[in-house]
Amino acid sequence: MRILMINYEFPPLGGGGGVASYQIAKALAAREHEVDVLTTGWRDLPGEDTVDGLRIYRVPVVGRGDLATASLLSMLSFLPSGVVRGLRTLRKKRYDILNTHFAIPSGPTGVALSRVFRTPQVLTIIGGDIYDPTKRLSPSNSVLLRAVVRCVLDSSAQIIAISQDIKTRAQLDLHCQTGIEVIHYGLTPPEFEKRSRQELGIPEDEVVLISIGRLIKRKALGDVLLALSRLEERRFRLLIIGEGPEEDNLRDLAQRLGISTQVDFMGAIWGERKFQYLAAADMFVLPSIHEGFGLVFLEAMHCGLPVIASSSGGQTDFLEDGKTGFLIPVGDVQVLAGAILRLVNDESLRRQMSEFNKEYVKGFHISHVAERYEALFSEVLRRSSRTADDAGAAASTLPDGGSYGS
Repeated sequence: MRILMINYEFPPLGGGGGVASYQIAKALAAREHEVDVLTTGWRDLPGEDTVDGLRIYRVPVVGRGDLATASLLSMLSFLPSGVVRGLRTLRKKRYDILNTHFAIPSGPTGVALSRVFRTPQVLTIIGGDIYDPTKRLSPSNSVLLRAVVRCVLDSSAQIIAISQDIKTRAQLDLHCQTGIEVIHYGLTPPEFEKRSRQELGIPEDEVVLISIGRLIKRKALGDVLLALSRLEERRFRLLIIGEGPEEDNLRDLAQRLGISTQVDFMGAIWGERKFQYLAAADMFVLPSIHEGFGLVFLEAMHCGLPVIASSSGGQTDFLEDGKTGFLIPVGDVQVLAGAILRLVNDESLRRQMSEFNKEYVKGFHISHVAERYEALFSEVLRRSSRTADDAGAAASTLPDGGSYGS
């Protein structure tokens, strides 16, 4: 198949949604499909590029301030830029499937191109494009955006939700009538050389917690700082990997709580180095207010870390309280502190959860995800072909070969 993947965020831009689509695209290309990607441009990145066998088309947007976070203006400007570039690309190469990631802001671009070229769109819905309780401009809080997202959902040939939580919210909150299939994100097993704590500059005698994600309110990293400040034994080290608009607030909070010397803000770290830090830690903590799925949880589990996360969101499809780590109520700092303390003090429990997670995560290999995408794309094409055949048969039975409305 020839597949055009449309995602306004794609590495090195964005967070987990971009990384996941990149991994899916690579896995599909490895299965002999031709996969091109339409995404946002950034500074010196080339407008056209080939990465890991994928043809990347990057379009200019207005107001993109940094790699981690897209501004409202940059998301709005992706639509005209994406449509113009997409029209030029699709005139040269006809694709079998458009796979659009995020109902907004990528979705309208996919809908426009799908209608012009009559190419079926398969929409992958992620999380914040359907529900984000921390943003005023979210379909869950905005009548206008809800209407836009409903239009994108209804205009898609098929929808993929990355978790049962996102599927349910699309059906109940947005009254989506299009078929929705749940296909989880998958893990591409990383290849990396382990480094000692000494080599990474981490104290040997401390229990090391690690959090990875964009520094935004939804990730609730302030709750982690509050929980750690309640621990009587201060032999911990927290590594925060990521960047975003909340960094200054988090630094100020750590200073006020008196734990700033035990919290390291590492900035954005990718690839092998990120996994080296994960492998050197003792536990992973990310009590987000909501996650669509949480690819980073799988990455932490692969490295043998117990995971502490909130009990609301797509991560509950695969995280199990007491087995993979602990699930805590959203915003309950006291319970979070207790969960951390239990793992800090119980090395045997950490080891038990570590062994379970390393084995359990093997069921989420990216190859399984690619197989399901491939099968679903094939089914969409079969349905599309049947619809076209039925329309042709109906037209051929009209008197004098005419058509209704002629």
